[in-house]
Amino acid sequence: MMKSVFAAFVLVFATSAYAADTYKIDTKASTVTWKAAHKVGAVHDGGIAVKEGSVQVDKGQVSSGTITVDMTTITNNDLKDSPDYQKKLVGHLASGDFFNVEKYPTSTFKLTSITPKAKDEVLVKGELTMVGKTQPIEFPAKVTVAKGTVTGEANVTIDRTNWDLKYGSGNFFKSLTADKIINDTFELNLKLVAKK
Repeated sequence: MMKSVFAAFVLVFATSAYAADTYKIDTKASTVTWKAAHKVGAVHDGGIAVKEGSVQVDKGQVSSGTITVDMTTITNNDLKDSPDYQKKLVGHLASGDFFNVEKYPTSTFKLTSITPKAKDEVLVKGELTMVGKTQPIEFPAKVTVAKGTVTGEANVTIDRTNWDLKYGSGNFFKSLTADKIINDTFELNLKLVAKK
C-alpha cells in the first residue's frame, strides 16, 4: 500500500515538474496585417487587432496555443487619401458578403502541432475558424523562445473559398469581368509576442 502511494506521489511530482509553461499573448505588441487583390487592378491592405491568446511552452519549445483576433477592428491602410472609399471598403469587408462581423465578431487559430524545420523555423499546423467554419491550415514560421518571451513571425496564404467566402470569386461567378474578380486567396502577416 505504501509503495503504491509513494509511486503515485513520484508520478504526480514528475508530471508537474515537466508541465508546460503558459505564455500570454501581448496584444499590444502583436500585429496581424492583411493584403488582398483584384485579379486586375486594386491591391488593398490593412490590419486586424489581436484580442487574446496564449501559447504553451514545453522544454523550451512551443507545443500548442490559441490566438483570437477581433474581426470588428478590420482597418484599411492604402486608401487613407480617399476616406469615403476607405470607409466603404471596410464596411464591405465587415458585411455579410465577407466576414459578417456582426454575427462572427472573432476568428480563432488553434495550433495543433509544430515541427522544427531549421534554426528558429518551424512548420505550424492548426485549425482556423472564420465566419463560423473551421478548416485546417499549415504554414512555415519563425519562432523563438528566450528570456520569458515567445516571438513568432509568419506569412500565411488563405484561400477564402474554403470558408465559403465566395463573393467576387471568378471560380464561382463565371460571368464576372476581370476587373470585378477578387482573388480567392489573401495574405496574412503575423507578428506575435507572448510573455510568461
